[in-house]
Amino acid sequence: MIPNITQEGPNIVEQYWCGNCGAGLPLPYQLRDGEHKPICPICGEAIEYERAKPVQWAELNCERCGVNLIMEIQGEPKPRYIASRDYIGGSICRCCMEEHRAQTNCLQCEVGKQPSCPYTRLKKKALDLSVNME
Repeated sequence: MIPNITQEGPNIVEQYWCGNCGAGLPLPYQLRDGEHKPICPICGEAIEYERAKPVQWAELNCERCGVNLIMEIQGEPKPRYIASRDYIGGSICRCCMEEHRAQTNCLQCEVGKQPSCPYTRLKKKALDLSVNME
């Protein structure tokens, strides 16, 4: 079984998932040398870590303001990518997302999802400020 790899950002540790049942798997470097071939704890399939395809990152700028979100760092033996502090997992930077959330009704928003939207607190704060200014 070839595991699936997910990664929230280029400088965040990858997570491995069973390609058959979707169970979380241990990281390959957490396995001890000489240990038997690793298997999925749920479905029992042998794990082929060496055949897993890593997440491919590329440079990314905010689609609204153009700030760098993911940058390429030249290094040896190959370049690597790092995320800026404004990267929140999409193509919009933190500042533009906060501005968008402050100006948009949560029920009409296509970017975040209510009720688990992480910007609900920001939206409430912006609405309180606008009521106090009137």
